[in-house]
Amino acid sequence: MSTDYFHCRESFLALPGVREVWEGPYRFALPPGPAQDYLAEHFAEVDGMIGAGARMKTSVESSAAVCTLPGGRQIFVKRNGVGSLKFVVRYFFIPARVFRAALAARRVEEAGIPTPHVLAAGEKRRAHFLLSGYLITDAVTDACDLMTYVIERPDAPGGMPAVIRETARVAACLHNHGIYHGDLKLVNLYRTGDDAPCGIWDLDSAQLFPGEVPRKLVVRELGRIISSVLIFAEQNPAFPDAFFSLDRVAQDLLGAYASTAKAAPPVPDEVAAAARTHWLNKRKLRFDYGGQTA
Repeated sequence: MSTDYFHCRESFLALPGVREVWEGPYRFALPPGPAQDYLAEHFAEVDGMIGAGARMKTSVESSAAVCTLPGGRQIFVKRNGVGSLKFVVRYFFIPARVFRAALAARRVEEAGIPTPHVLAAGEKRRAHFLLSGYLITDAVTDACDLMTYVIERPDAPGGMPAVIRETARVAACLHNHGIYHGDLKLVNLYRTGDDAPCGIWDLDSAQLFPGEVPRKLVVRELGRIISSVLIFAEQNPAFPDAFFSLDRVAQDLLGAYASTAKAAPPVPDEVAAAARTHWLNKRKLRFDYGGQTA
């Protein structure tokens, strides 16, 4: 069974040193650290922080910005909206998903994988109706996500064997520690240098398990990685046509995954089928990866 959605806020609050603060419709949980005292005084200004910061993302569903605290510490502030009536009803009964993301970040850190350190998780409610969820982390300003590397670098084809090995290692490490990322595509993997280990961010869809990640989720996660490799590589003219073999990329990824995974890995054909069905056949791409449109 994955993370208990009904008690993720209480589980996060139960971590050592976490402080809970309230003001008006805002309720925040603040882990111990050098930013705790400042955020405890200013957490209710979180919407203003996003408006005044360097905007990184703006959409119907979420907004995010990098802000600078007194003293120069840079933080990343993300706000998630609720969206449809279905989600309004769902989150009437359960905490905002940012608390699950905060718990996942702690587990990822314990697994030895870089991820932005969580400084606060909170929500805004009126009459118990969730209006927004907030996650505040350290800003990682010196990183490049792997999507940007694959799309923009002319030397990316030569670096792809290392990228595939590293993404497979990260996925296996996550699964070894009972973590399912839920959206492990190249844009959500980053490096601070070409030879640096990969980190992960955007844990909104993460699920945590007390034991092994269910096999069907492992297959889906690995299929998501493979599909993103092929989709983003198509946007870089430096990649030769010979690179775009779904079966070969699946074999390379699964070979690297097997060297780190504790559980028996799925077979490449199974993962390739997941990539094809869930993602590749739902986009207009230059190359035909087989199968019928789902």
